[in-house]
Amino acid sequence: MIIEIVEALKARTMATFEGRIAGAAEFAVIEPDAKLTMPCAYVILLDDAAEKNNSENGYSQLIQDSFAVIVLLSNEEDEIGKSSIAHIHPVRKVLNSALLLWNPDADHGPIEYNGGQLLSIDRARLYYQFEYSTDTLLDESDTWQGIENVNLPPFERLHIDVDTINPHDPNLGATGPDGRIEASFDVEIPQ
Repeated sequence: MIIEIVEALKARTMATFEGRIAGAAEFAVIEPDAKLTMPCAYVILLDDAAEKNNSENGYSQLIQDSFAVIVLLSNEEDEIGKSSIAHIHPVRKVLNSALLLWNPDADHGPIEYNGGQLLSIDRARLYYQFEYSTDTLLDESDTWQGIENVNLPPFERLHIDVDTINPHDPNLGATGPDGRIEASFDVEIPQ
């Protein structure tokens, strides 16, 4: 999913970032030695949050995958951040227009904005994190049971043996099946 988001942002934010967008494992990797010329952005994975399985006879669990776009802006113009902080809302608008309501892949739903925060500021750079999320659904095909079920042979035929009970049969000492099969048949299951 991160690769798709990075590629979409590169294409959709060219006027602002000129393609200077990359993926990163975490902020700590970016901060000391960011390699891209500013302004630039890095996409990182954040936490995922899972609801409980809501299926009583299968598997259906909603997962919210979160990610962040960390934007690095030059702070060299005034060192206290007035000019760089003034760019936060315009940058957010650019990112939102590139991401909101877009499905990053076939497994995830539309992206939503979750908020932002200032991460760090120094004489050279301002780091601001914009947070987003998208939902995905785990179903039985994602489980061990689903994988096992795929490996089962096709259900092509059902064999039924019938042991009828006649409560008026004087040969029966008690009611219940007597162990004699009175009827037997097969049902072919169309594929």
